[in-house]
Amino acid sequence: MSEHIATPARAGSPAWIDYSATDFAAQQAFYEALFGWTFTDSGEESGHYRMITKDGASVGGAMDADQMTAMTGEAPAPAAWTVYLRTEDMAATLAAVREHGGTVLVDAMPVGDLGTMAMVAGPGGEAVGFWQGDTFAGHDLPLTPGTSVWFELLSTRFDEAVEFYRAVAGWQPTLMGDDGAPEDGHAAADAEDAAQDGPRYATDHPGEGATAGLCDATQWLPANAVGYWRMYIAVEDTDRALEVIREHGGKVLDGPQDSPFGRVTTVQDPAGATFQINEALPGQE
Repeated sequence: MSEHIATPARAGSPAWIDYSATDFAAQQAFYEALFGWTFTDSGEESGHYRMITKDGASVGGAMDADQMTAMTGEAPAPAAWTVYLRTEDMAATLAAVREHGGTVLVDAMPVGDLGTMAMVAGPGGEAVGFWQGDTFAGHDLPLTPGTSVWFELLSTRFDEAVEFYRAVAGWQPTLMGDDGAPEDGHAAADAEDAAQDGPRYATDHPGEGATAGLCDATQWLPANAVGYWRMYIAVEDTDRALEVIREHGGKVLDGPQDSPFGRVTTVQDPAGATFQINEALPGQE
């Protein structure tokens, strides 16, 4: 995880997060209490998609899965957060997805005059979105409590993921050392045989250009398990955040654990969607 996000407008960087769950009122109450988010209904013409803001900053979006079921007749998917990566040419991106072992799940779809979205699966089966902005470029990243501070993919097919996101998203995957710094500037694939005390972890670009990460999750997930993207949301006080999570029906799955990048905890909301919370430690602000 990088200490901060620089150059967020680069193609291939995370541009948006969104959420879908049933029993939406309860989930909205959970996130309002935890992060102080404001949910604004975009109206019937937008399928009642909710825009999420924090102190005026655009954080992401949310959809009531029960409303989606009523419109489509399809059974709702499990509650989940989705990460979208920025693209400047959706057609070229989806062609690259198909060429490099991915699958297009939802083809390019205009979203009014805001932009165009698509959903794909990477080589490890992970779902990830792409967003080509028009009048709306994507989320804000003030890196303040209640907003996103990092994004990463956990995959049991690390080497394939390295090449996929290099080809599809324009990444320059750079392996991280135990101290959180790039390993002598080596690209991720160059260090495949290097001795590692822990799992391999690569950022999408070297140094301060990093905006997302890729983690070799073979130590934690079963072989050939479907990978998944997750995001980190900043909190001011981890202990207080964990109290709120438990009070509102959520769970603590792992941590808290201090790291060079903050105090990190893996949590689950009442509907079963997981994410990370991150508190900056003294000297890390």
